[in-house]
Amino acid sequence: MQDAMQPAPQSLLDEVLRKVGRNLLLNQELEHLLKAILSCARIEGTIADAPTRLAKRQARLTTTSMGELQRQLRKELFAPEEDKSNAGPSDPTRIWISTSVRLEPADKEALEAELDALTDERNNLAHHFLDHWKPGSASAMEEVSSLLDAQRDKILAMRERLRSMHSTVIEVMQAAAGFWQSSEGIAAMELAFLQSSRMIELLGDIAAKPHRVDGWTDLSYAAGIAQHMEPDAFANRKARYGEHSVKALLIKSELFEVIEEVLPQGTRTLMRNRPALGG
Repeated sequence: MQDAMQPAPQSLLDEVLRKVGRNLLLNQELEHLLKAILSCARIEGTIADAPTRLAKRQARLTTTSMGELQRQLRKELFAPEEDKSNAGPSDPTRIWISTSVRLEPADKEALEAELDALTDERNNLAHHFLDHWKPGSASAMEEVSSLLDAQRDKILAMRERLRSMHSTVIEVMQAAAGFWQSSEGIAAMELAFLQSSRMIELLGDIAAKPHRVDGWTDLSYAAGIAQHMEPDAFANRKARYGEHSVKALLIKSELFEVIEEVLPQGTRTLMRNRPALGG
């Protein structure tokens, strides 16, 4: 009992304080890595405001606590389904881009538990270490020193994990940026814009209730109804979608089957919705 209550030598106290500072700095590295991952794991917005949105996201992250950072990491990168909380533009004619990274760690539950534990330990170290500071007991301070070393090892392991995760996110986003700047990416964006247009939506709704018993609908009939319902949806087709012809736009959308029916005199264009994949 007398040995246990011997005061800790100054050298041991100095060593413990050094380890406290070391672990606090290592925890700051974890925070910076979490912020770096989250700052580039999601980019969204219109062509015009995406950079501003990204800057605001990064600014918010600078003041986010470690606990909230790791919860956001789990929600945005580990969630099984994409977060739908952010609404798109109020103007449906504006192109909205959303690119995000999803990771599927094989040890997801263990990783999340480690993040929780490290966050608790970091908070305890930063705010409650005085409870463990017992200079009057050499054995107590030796135990604290050992615990700080064990904590360091866990932080270093997580640091390497987060560094690897950050590299993966950067690589994925660079690949995505390269794709969107390519001719294939531009074509995909234009196709998505056309497929989501109100014009195509109207024609799809009409084709879903076929004009004929064989499942086909006369394109002239469908286009006439749709234009009467919403003339603006068909305005400026060449400028908006690259084609003026409604038939050409139906084919370009890849959402419809389009054929020509031979008549005694001439032909007429028929349309129907393509069956859904897996349907």
